[in-house]
Formats: sequence, C-alpha cells, structure tokens
Amino acid sequence: MIDELSALRLIEERFHKASKGVELGIGDDAAAVVFDADKLVLATTDSQVEDIHFVKSLISPAELARKVVAISVSDVGAMGGVPRFILASIGFSEREDEEFLEELISGFVSSLEEFKVELIGGNLSSSNKLFLDITVLGEVEPDLMVKRSGATSGDLIFVSGSLGDSALGLKILQDGEIGDGNEFLMNRHLRPSPRLALGRELAQKQLATSMIDISDGLIIDLERITVHKELGARIELLQIPISKEYSECIRQFSDDKYELAISGGEDYELLFTSPEERQRDIQEISKNLNIKITEIGYVTEDATIQVINKNGEETYLKQRGFVHFNN
Repeated sequence: MIDELSALRLIEERFHKASKGVELGIGDDAAAVVFDADKLVLATTDSQVEDIHFVKSLISPAELARKVVAISVSDVGAMGGVPRFILASIGFSEREDEEFLEELISGFVSSLEEFKVELIGGNLSSSNKLFLDITVLGEVEPDLMVKRSGATSGDLIFVSGSLGDSALGLKILQDGEIGDGNEFLMNRHLRPSPRLALGRELAQKQLATSMIDISDGLIIDLERITVHKELGARIELLQIPISKEYSECIRQFSDDKYELAISGGEDYELLFTSPEERQRDIQEISKNLNIKITEIGYVTEDATIQVINKNGEETYLKQRGFVHFNN
C-alpha cells in the first residue's frame, strides 16, 4: 500500500524543476502559469479507470502513465493547439505498492519529455480501484483554433494513419496467445501516438474546417462532428485505411474485416474535414510529415452516417463505437 506523504515527497523531488512559464509549481494549493496574452488557453481532462478503460494486468505502470498523458494531450492537438502543462490526479487502491509508484513516476517523466509538457500539480487519494485523471493546459491562437462544429455539406472527410489497430491489439493482449508479428498492434494499444504535429500544421495552414481525435471509434466520433449542424456523412468502406498487420490478424477475431476499424476506438488518429479544393495541400502535409492521410468520404446534408460497401450498398453497422454510459 502506498503512503500518501512519502508519495508526495517523491513526486516533489522528481518534478521540482519548473520552466519560465511556471510562476508557482508543485507544492502549493494551486499552480500559477504564465500564458501568452495573444493566445487562448485550451483546457481538457481525461480519466482512465481500472477495469473500464484498462486492465492492470495487461499494461505496465510506466505504459499506463505514458498512455494517459498521450491521450490527454491528443485532445489539445485535435484543436490545433500546443499542450504546455498537465495536472495529474491519481487514486490508489490497497493493491498498489511503492514499486508500482516508482514505475508510474518513471512513465510520467519520460512522457513529459516526449510530449514537451510539464507537470505542475495534481492530487493523490485512496480509491477502491486505480484511476488516473489528467488535466492538460495548452494554447492556441484564436484564429487558428479548430472546432468540431465547423464542417459544411460537401467537405471531404479525412483520417490520419490506420484504424482498428489499437482495438485489435487489445484483443490480442486479452487473448493471451501473443504470436510473432503482433508487437505493432499491441504497441498501438499500449503506446498511442497523438498526432500533435499534424493537428498543428492543419491549423496553421487553416486546412481543417472541423477536427477530432478518434478515441471512441470512427463512426461515433464522426457523428460528434456532424451533429452540430444536423449534417451527415457518406463513407466508403474500402477507403477506410487499415494496416498490413491488422489485415493479417483480424480474421482470428472477427469475420467482419472492417468492424474494429469502424468502431474499435483508441486509435487517437485525427479525423477532420476540409474543402475539396484543399486536397493537394493536405497531401503535401502528409508527405512532409510522413503521415498517411486518407480521404474516406464527404459530409452530406442528410443527418445520417452512411457506410457504403464495395457493391455500392449501405452497410449495416453492428456497433458505432465505445459508449461510456451504456446500460
């Protein structure tokens, strides 16, 4: 069991350094940070709860710390912003010990360096189950901020990277029979890569009319883009990008090749819309950043999401994605 006071001392020792943007950091009732007067502050929070968002036996403490930071800063990147600071609240159960805490802190240290953010505060508490709650503070210029609600009918729909890898990687981990060649898929689940550089580039070049990171699944997150103006979308099933590793492994878990790519979630790829005339600019960014960007459909005035198969027929969707409060 973790002792709170010793844990706090350890955290203060490991994260005592502060950048010039931190007026007051860890150790007081609140942190004080300095932001550019010409930028908006972006604030977001994300929780990871044991047995809901993760199974502790399938992920190391260091991987868990990195993952929760990665998925949290991803939200800032999806608005075209730059993450700057994080606050971490952690609830420990009686099953975690000092060794677990040391590994968790090591994961936080490496993730802060990787994503160029700074831990400036948080909270520790006891809990029946382990949970981590991360608040991110970032910044973005007012005229560059990309919202979910900016899409218009006729806009093209794009996604970065490949979809379904994380969900399939989780199934491999749960199955326990890990074979050769599955490392890529498992790492896509355990070590997601937020598209911070891509989100920033799309914003700076004002190419995206709306944008979101894919956390709960392609369809349900696409609905979050279109619902604001009672719009819909038409998606070509065969255009949905899937990796070679996914293609080789999916038949072991599903007869539907695209099921997890459509509804699996936790890919943290960017889903965005853009006017048709900006296609060439988007592909230029794809080339410059060496990130695959795929056009998968377009926004429609009909307030439904249609997924069209190779025969030109609408596909029945068994599952739209992860629903947080599903009774």
